[in-house]
Amino acid sequence: MLGDTMRLPLLAVAAARVCVAATVSALSCLPAAAQQIDYSKLEIKTTDLGHGVYLLGWQGGDSLILVGDDGVLLVDTSVAPMGDKIKGAIAKVSDKPIKLIINTHAHADHFGANEALAKGGASIVAHDNLRERMAKGQYLAAFKQTIPPSPLAALPTLTYADAMTLHFDGETVQLFHPPSAHTDNDTLVHFKRANVIHASGTIGGDGGYPFFDMSSGGSLAGTIAAEDKMLSLADDKTRIVADEGDPASTETLKASRDMLVTLRARVQRLIDEGKSEDEAVATKPTKDFDGKWVHQGNFVTGDTMTRLAYQSLKGVRPPTAP
Repeated sequence: MLGDTMRLPLLAVAAARVCVAATVSALSCLPAAAQQIDYSKLEIKTTDLGHGVYLLGWQGGDSLILVGDDGVLLVDTSVAPMGDKIKGAIAKVSDKPIKLIINTHAHADHFGANEALAKGGASIVAHDNLRERMAKGQYLAAFKQTIPPSPLAALPTLTYADAMTLHFDGETVQLFHPPSAHTDNDTLVHFKRANVIHASGTIGGDGGYPFFDMSSGGSLAGTIAAEDKMLSLADDKTRIVADEGDPASTETLKASRDMLVTLRARVQRLIDEGKSEDEAVATKPTKDFDGKWVHQGNFVTGDTMTRLAYQSLKGVRPPTAP
């Protein structure tokens, strides 16, 4: 693991998208305004990406399914209150049972409905660190949010360390772990035949700045490495699925990687000049990027991105408990 950790004093006020949910009583890690979501009114948009792969998108998250003759492979189960809606969306394209669930990382908008959706006997696959974080519970310093330990029935039943290949209904599904990227437990999911990659939060939703959660072991360097890995798998027709929003293109992924590399160099120079975090933010090193990467309601602003980069490069440690 890289030694990049953080305290993020301003992230909580910058956040605007629903984040994680371990139980119905701990639904969101973001400010009160973002917590007032009536999940009963949310609709899932199903998009056919070809070769049996479908995107299930909703306000706050994205899941993928691969539909086969014998069953369904599901990538990310959403927050707990969306479990029935995920199940209903799957039923509209397949009457087969869920056979396999892949969790891309241990933010509970990606595993919150595990227990409900695995009840039919589905196996849950994830990185080793994800199972450990789910079993022990977590404190997300950026949002001052505690996620309690998950019940045994929600935990992954099959884990891996570096990479894994699954063969499901004629599709080759490659799992890659990029160390210390969005978190320390990310899985990049590559559907080779369908030419689709789930990015596990390592790119920003809807073309925005990416977020690396350093209290969960994420880092700037790891996020860049994850984007490099996806670029090595992609061609000009690849669809890259973020946490939220429509799939991104390889062109957008490359632009994100180039932006992060440039920002890293700029912030490192400010650190080398002896500037404090606030002084670095005041120089506005993202000002020429913000027009492209900050949209209304985006989770990460330019100033927040600078703080993330600064704290990651300096190795600032986050609090481990409230």
